[in-house]
Amino acid sequence: MGFYVHSARLILMVSSLPGLILAGCVAFDPAVQSKVEDLRERPAVAILRFGFDREITSLSTVQTVEETLSPEEEATQLAVALSQIEQEARWLLVSRLAAGQGFQIVSLTETDALADELHLKPGDIPNAEQLAGFRQRLGADLVLAGSILDYGKIRWQWLAAGMLTDMTVESIALGIATSWNPIGLGANLGVELLTSTPLWFGGGYLFGVAMRPVRVEARAFETVQGYPIWQAMEESVYAWSALKTLPETLRGKKEIQLKLNLAEIVESLGDSLTKQDLRASRLRENPELAQH
Repeated sequence: MGFYVHSARLILMVSSLPGLILAGCVAFDPAVQSKVEDLRERPAVAILRFGFDREITSLSTVQTVEETLSPEEEATQLAVALSQIEQEARWLLVSRLAAGQGFQIVSLTETDALADELHLKPGDIPNAEQLAGFRQRLGADLVLAGSILDYGKIRWQWLAAGMLTDMTVESIALGIATSWNPIGLGANLGVELLTSTPLWFGGGYLFGVAMRPVRVEARAFETVQGYPIWQAMEESVYAWSALKTLPETLRGKKEIQLKLNLAEIVESLGDSLTKQDLRASRLRENPELAQH
C-alpha cells in the first residue's frame, strides 16, 4: 500500500535549460521534524498531482525565451514546461514530508492510477466518495491536493487589492506621524508606486532584482468522512538565499528564479503539515480529534 520515501536533504533539480542539467542544494531551512515517534502512528498520505489554477498561455510567463517560436512550437514547449512544473511541485512536497518523518507516502504510481480511474485531474479537489476510494484501495489516511494559483504573474485583482491595502496602511501611519502633511504623503505614495509595483505585480525589477511571484495552495483531507483537516497558502517573489548559490549565468533565468520560489513555498507547506503532528489512529477513529 504505502511506502517510506527517505531523504536527508531536499535537492532541487534545475533541468529546464536545453542541454544542461544542474543539481544544487536549495539553501533553505532544514525540514521540520515530526513529533510522532511511533511508526505505526504516522498517517499514510496520498499526494495528488498538482495543477494550475489559472491557464497560462505564454511560454515567456514561465521561462526565458531567447528565440522567436512559431505558435505550434511555443504551444508544445509550454505544455512540456507546465507539466514539468506540476511534477516538480509534487516531488518537492514528497521530499519535504519524507524528510520530516511524520508520514508514510503512498506510491505515486498507484495514486496516479487511482486518480485517473476516479477522474481526478491535476489540482482537483476530491469529494468524499473519491476520498473513501483512496482509503479502501490504497490504505490512505490522508489525501493531499495542491494547486499552483499563480506562477510568474499574479492575477491583477488579487494584487491590486493587496497593494492598495499596503499603501493605505502606510499612508495612515505616515499621516498620523506627520500631522497629515500633504508633501510627505504625496512623496510616500510616489515611492510606494515605484517600489511596490514590481513586488506586487511580478515580472518587474526593483533595484536590479527580478521579482518572480509564485503562489501555491495545498489542502489535506482525511479519508474516513472526507473532512478537510489542513489548508495553507504560501507565496514567494525572490528566493535570494538559494539564488546566490548558483552560477551568475543562471541567476538571471526566469525559469530558475521561479523554480527556487516554488521550492521555498513547497518546503514551507510541507513543514506546516508536519507541524500538525497528525496521528493515524485518531484519523481513523475520529478525524475531528486527529490533532488533539
